[in-house]
Amino acid sequence: MNVIETKNLNKHFGELHVLRDVALTVAEGEVVVIIGPSGSGKSTLLRCLNFLEFPDEGSQILLDGEPIDPDRDNLDKVRERMGMVFQHFHLFPHKNVLNNITIAPENVKGVSRADAKAKARELLDRVGLSDKEKVWPSQLSGGQKQRVAIARALAMDPEIMLFDEVTSALDPELVAEVLQVVQDLAANGMTMVMVTHEMGFAREVADRVIMMDEGMIIEEAPPAEFFAAPAEERTKAFLSQVLHA
Repeated sequence: MNVIETKNLNKHFGELHVLRDVALTVAEGEVVVIIGPSGSGKSTLLRCLNFLEFPDEGSQILLDGEPIDPDRDNLDKVRERMGMVFQHFHLFPHKNVLNNITIAPENVKGVSRADAKAKARELLDRVGLSDKEKVWPSQLSGGQKQRVAIARALAMDPEIMLFDEVTSALDPELVAEVLQVVQDLAANGMTMVMVTHEMGFAREVADRVIMMDEGMIIEEAPPAEFFAAPAEERTKAFLSQVLHA
């Protein structure tokens, strides 16, 4: 079953047509990686999925087959179902690591302080940061901050995880530790949509790779097929550029 589906998804910013009739499906447990040049609409697509950006009228986003109506549905409840991790970590600088993770479950879902802490410690262990619960964000490396951001998103028990270029702000030596966490989530069956420039990761972990250009999905295929024999000239040119950079 498709947990996410979009139909006729369009988004304008003024005169700029950023998404053009995007039709996307994501099945339960599937890992979909979206690639493409800067400005192709990848991040806007992710932000539309959980209504951080509002699609144009006539666009449809469905969760578990049910269309979401921004005028009728509780969008906070929709967002609870989709954890999102951004390029920049957005941790609260005045709260330690543990409190960064517990704040949303306590305040949004009404989880008790004790249960929120227990869950946060379990997640910190999962992302390899058990010893950092009392540390301030300013004392963490970029890779550690991103792993805390992933743990914070997971603390809300989302059905789907959205990752927007989560390694692009990191020094190269820190990329692997973050991708390992994402890979572990994939191995445990988490449904994920990930925008990334990490082609090796896409090749290893994705069930399907999507190429976007000028606001449209121009090609999609399983990674072995996508990387070995891309059908579109634009895809071939993009892969040639990024794989030989």
